[in-house]
Amino acid sequence: MTFDEVFPVDKLNALRLGRLLVAEVKASRPECRAWVAIHPLRIDVDRAAQREGWTRSDARRSFRLTHREFLTEHLDGWDYDVGSSEIKRTVATDEADLLAQLRAWGVPPEHLTYPWNTDYPA
Repeated sequence: MTFDEVFPVDKLNALRLGRLLVAEVKASRPECRAWVAIHPLRIDVDRAAQREGWTRSDARRSFRLTHREFLTEHLDGWDYDVGSSEIKRTVATDEADLLAQLRAWGVPPEHLTYPWNTDYPA
């Protein structure tokens, strides 16, 4: 299956437009919550488009994936990163590599959502 066939259309468009997506995953400690975050990497033409007031879509983007845990007691405050830990990080060079990385990390694409639909401290 291709990336286009696996990803929900709205999430695919979000990634191509450079939007952050997250998926909550199982934490290693009971006092924590954990997420995998996908940060589409922006390049100079993205910044130029932003200065002009529009968002550029790119099906050839690279992505930074980060798996982090946060102490639940700090999620509601400004210091959400106190006691947090980065479990792993990688860069996916394209959409196919992103899909492979998500599969390797056990994150189904349909579990991805926008950060504002979760408690992710963005």
